[in-house]
Amino acid sequence: MQIGIKESEGPTSLDPNLAPVLWFHNNYDQYVEESDDEDGEVSGDDEEVSDEDEFSATSDEDESIEETDDDGISDDDDSNDDEEEESNEVNDTLLLYSISSQQLLANSGLDDLKDHFYWITPQGWLLMLHRDSHAIFLRNPFTSQRINLPFDQDRFLRKNYTRCLLSHKPTDSNCVVLVLSLHDTVFWYCRPGGMQWFKHEYQARRFFRHRGTVIKTMSLMTAVGGKFCTAFFSTVVTLDFSPNPTFDIVAVTLVQNSVYNFREIYLLESRGELFCLYFYPPGACSNKTVEISVYKLDIPTTAWVKVDTLGDRAFIINTRKGYGASVNAKEACLQENCIYFSRHRDKGLYVYSMERGTTAAINPSTDLVDDVAAQILMPAS
Repeated sequence: MQIGIKESEGPTSLDPNLAPVLWFHNNYDQYVEESDDEDGEVSGDDEEVSDEDEFSATSDEDESIEETDDDGISDDDDSNDDEEEESNEVNDTLLLYSISSQQLLANSGLDDLKDHFYWITPQGWLLMLHRDSHAIFLRNPFTSQRINLPFDQDRFLRKNYTRCLLSHKPTDSNCVVLVLSLHDTVFWYCRPGGMQWFKHEYQARRFFRHRGTVIKTMSLMTAVGGKFCTAFFSTVVTLDFSPNPTFDIVAVTLVQNSVYNFREIYLLESRGELFCLYFYPPGACSNKTVEISVYKLDIPTTAWVKVDTLGDRAFIINTRKGYGASVNAKEACLQENCIYFSRHRDKGLYVYSMERGTTAAINPSTDLVDDVAAQILMPAS
């Protein structure tokens, strides 16, 4: 299969030395069309409410994404043209905060973002949809490398709230581009160089009795060894494409914690292994974290094994979108044995020391309002 790779002309890429970065962009949240047919309906199976819903890592506020107009700007009357122009300028401003150098920078290399809807993947690539032509492609923001993807004939990217991730590097012929619905038991997938997107619906009851928990847990999927993995209470679910989507469910020993009644969970891959991070908040205050526990999946014993140190690694968690990544701390100019994470409705970056069990806060800029939350852009891989 031939993968079409195109290099963009002009200064349209970021300095790779900036990564990882906090990504502040007012024009980020995707536009969702109102569906006029059954494609936009949510299937109604498995509406039973579980007493263990607190397991899910994503909060209810993440399920409600504000809808915007195509250009991300509200339509006012002609008397407010000046205000609209000012609003347009603000909404299309991209600010980047380099975590390693602790500097807030105005973007000058991704000026064409205003013409696209885009999704940040855990692998540092952007899935981009042109607002007018509806062309879809993957883009490396650090090199301007572009890989074309099939056209969205069913308009699923414009009708659903979704998250995108990759099984391999997009230049790998085995790469699968996976788009997960955040509101329904469905996902779409394609391969770079392929001719079409495929839709797959799965049955929630196969994984857990409560449909909402299944959807949220599926949204935590992370790529490990070319497959996609997620974790329920006492099982690990693997999604493989060979070539059709196949689920594998493996029972694992349940992680127990008698101190905290609530936790948020995030998954990431590090050096070919699956890690699970438990964020424990104080009491019912889910937007704060007092302790983080790290577990690694031990395949021979099918158990989560507690990890006390990350060694020369640093973990980075995007809590707003529910994914994480692992980097060599020295190469990324970060602190070893630490977990970097953002919080909902909070501009700050937080650094949890595995050695000391303490958290330090970093303020990207006093000029940013406190409740503006950032995405985290990882180094492209």
